[in-house]
Amino acid sequence: MARRRNKSEERDVAQARIGRLLALGRAELLADRAGLADRYAGLGLRVAQKYQTGLTRAQKAQVCRKCGAFRSSATSRTRLRGGRVAITCLRCGAVARRPLSPPVPEA
Repeated sequence: MARRRNKSEERDVAQARIGRLLALGRAELLADRAGLADRYAGLGLRVAQKYQTGLTRAQKAQVCRKCGAFRSSATSRTRLRGGRVAITCLRCGAVARRPLSPPVPEA
């Protein structure tokens, strides 16, 4: 009889792979190999979709959800508009909007 899949274990491994792929992408971007960085970012996005893990807030800021490009100052534009952060991918034109975090009250 076949063993049952342990989905939580698979998701933990997938999260580790996503983190590693994005770290490799950042290293390739710093080494001026943008094509390879985009490939790593796209693979990380596909792993997250396959295992239904989602990306952390920091990981979402690094990858364009539409084209899979690695976001950097050369491939994206960041603007503050109406209490939100709008990040525009310069390759595909997709806009990601996130609310600004509320200010921390002083005690």
